[in-house]
Amino acid sequence: MYYFTYDPWVGKVLYLEDFFVMEQYRGLGIGSEILKRLSQVAVQTHCSCMHFLVAFWNKPSIEYYKHRGAIDLSAEEGWHLFRFTKDNLIQMAAEE
Repeated sequence: MYYFTYDPWVGKVLYLEDFFVMEQYRGLGIGSEILKRLSQVAVQTHCSCMHFLVAFWNKPSIEYYKHRGAIDLSAEEGWHLFRFTKDNLIQMAAEE
């Protein structure tokens, strides 16, 4: 599952929301084929990069992506991902 976003520093981005290969199918090249197809979509639609999140505890995936050339922005650029919950949004929207 993916969609397009815009980053003011890099331009159009393919954002990979979810990517999962069931355990019994891992090691068969399915993940590599999915990344290939996503890369083709990104190039064909003039994206400058692909962004995605990986849980810090998911070491095998982190190593897989790094091996494929992915850059860990939290380590390289010091970015932090934040979230405002719906309750936070409601509270801020009601502020005077």
